Amino acid sequence: MSNSFENLNNQKKQRIINAALAEFAQKKYDYASTNSIVKKAQIGKGMLFHYFGNKKNLYIYLYKYVRKVMDNEICSQIDISKGDLPSILRQIGVRKLEVLRRHPDMTDFIAQAKNEKLPEVYEELEKIEKERSYQLRENFLFGSLDMNLLKPEFRNENTIKLIRWALDGCTKELQDKYKGQDIQDPAIDVLMRDYDKYVEIIRQAYYC
Repeated sequence: MSNSFENLNNQKKQRIINAALAEFAQKKYDYASTNSIVKKAQIGKGMLFHYFGNKKNLYIYLYKYVRKVMDNEICSQIDISKGDLPSILRQIGVRKLEVLRRHPDMTDFIAQAKNEKLPEVYEELEKIEKERSYQLRENFLFGSLDMNLLKPEFRNENTIKLIRWALDGCTKELQDKYKGQDIQDPAIDVLMRDYDKYVEIIRQAYYC
């Protein structure tokens, strides 16, 4: 990607990002149109390719940008001081739903990208996700846990993975269920009631 894109004024840069988001959030990579993007962004097609080189570079830039924005908004508001995994994951679940409400195009884009199997971008997305997951897991999540809160027989990494997979799956189900819909604050409270039922099951099974 050309440095000239990062040097653009914020208004123009955001207009291009929003136009690309709107297109890629609704269409698979192969069917998304750069013509539609430049029309919405109010720039020439030559300028788009000057900034990014090609459609793939634009897509990958957008994916990294969206992940960074969403991860920063989520992680900056999580209290990890007690080291309690279900509590941390519940907070993450709430923040994810709030991000879904604030950024519907970003959320729809990520959901679309997760189903993208085209080899041209699939391998690159997988690489980004592996690196991202490792950083979040090692630097944010695992380093903050108090393993003594667990029953002695469950104080191991496999238990942590099992709990995380279960609650991540619940959050994803809620996100997918309300993809593209306008979620208000009261609705988030209703959605989290089901989540809390799973948290209670996990507490009874694994925690002292």
